[in-house]
Amino acid sequence: MSKARSAPAKPVFIPPSQIVWTDERLAALGKDQLINLLANLQTQRSSGRVSEEIAVELEVRIKGLLPARAIAVRVKRPRSEVMLEARTAEQLGALANDLAARYDMSPETALSAAEGIKGFRPQPLLDSKSHARAGTKGGAAFERFIGYRSRDSFAGLAFVLLAHQAQERGSYVLIGTEDLLGAELPPNDYTPIAEQHGWSAAARTRMRAEPVGSYVEAAERFEALVARLATPRR
Repeated sequence: MSKARSAPAKPVFIPPSQIVWTDERLAALGKDQLINLLANLQTQRSSGRVSEEIAVELEVRIKGLLPARAIAVRVKRPRSEVMLEARTAEQLGALANDLAARYDMSPETALSAAEGIKGFRPQPLLDSKSHARAGTKGGAAFERFIGYRSRDSFAGLAFVLLAHQAQERGSYVLIGTEDLLGAELPPNDYTPIAEQHGWSAAARTRMRAEPVGSYVEAAERFEALVARLATPRR
């Protein structure tokens, strides 16, 4: 008789697409189980094993049972998305440094020009690593942007990947106040992202967004906006 111990049977994982996730079934799961289910759901969706409609509906219900902090910390993003964000953050950071060398976009100059505007705060051009800053996610998987505020005007350039959007559909987006981008620019999918850049309730209503087809065009148009707000360096 063999003395070898029989290996314990491994639990069989059933992907989300093969389970009817009722409210009762979800409520019976612990926090870690919900987080793992949410992470697995992203994999199932990207591989096409779960329809977009089912995935979105189930994701909303799972997140409703989790504290926001747990979602932000534990849900893993695809490596390709992380790399895309890193590349665009570096690319836009390099553009900002180039413009700052040719235009006076310093906080001191912005403060001087805003004399008399109560509560004015200069817009940081870059983050601590000299990369494009991360925007508030809201309806975006990620947003990286550079921007300059002078008095009550703001010009920005962002790369935005909307939530649940294929990575190849990420877009460069010009963001600015109505005096720069035009009061009649119609709302689009990126308007809510632009509104997050307002510094007050009144400013948020003035923010506009315009997606641009290529980085080259976006960089040229952003510089044209900067030239309206900042003076060239000699």
